[in-house]
Amino acid sequence: MTSNASEHEEAPRTSVAQKLDRLLSMVTPAGASPPSYSEIARAIDHAAGSRVISSSYIWKLHRGEATNPRLSHLMALADYFNVPTEYFLNDAAASRIDEQLKLLEALKVGTVNALALRAHTLSPESLRMVNSMIDRLSSLEHPKSDAPTVAGSHSECRPNPSQP
Repeated sequence: MTSNASEHEEAPRTSVAQKLDRLLSMVTPAGASPPSYSEIARAIDHAAGSRVISSSYIWKLHRGEATNPRLSHLMALADYFNVPTEYFLNDAAASRIDEQLKLLEALKVGTVNALALRAHTLSPESLRMVNSMIDRLSSLEHPKSDAPTVAGSHSECRPNPSQP
């Protein structure tokens, strides 16, 4: 019996270094410098009320020199970045959370907020039309369905309680 080696190969795991890099880039505003390793360590230690992690260890994790962190370190980093600890332990969860973080990042952009505020006053039928237009434009710009999606984006819009 022969077996195909590729059937047993798993997709390469995303390292803690790669995940830290993504988190740092996502939480850092455009044009700003990311927090230093010292700032991160101080914030984690302050939140815990004791010494939990050193800046040099965070540096080693981020550079990939430390590859087997303690669960307590991952929990502390997850708390700092406001993600579940699962982010560091499960690649599927990390991908899902990354998509959510990208969406949050997009919501921080002024034009997205302005659009949302303007849409707030529209009728349910108009909101459905806007939603359809956005879906269509997204499918044209991202034909391979690589665009982030919002759960319930195709769901029925509820009326604005402040509208008559």
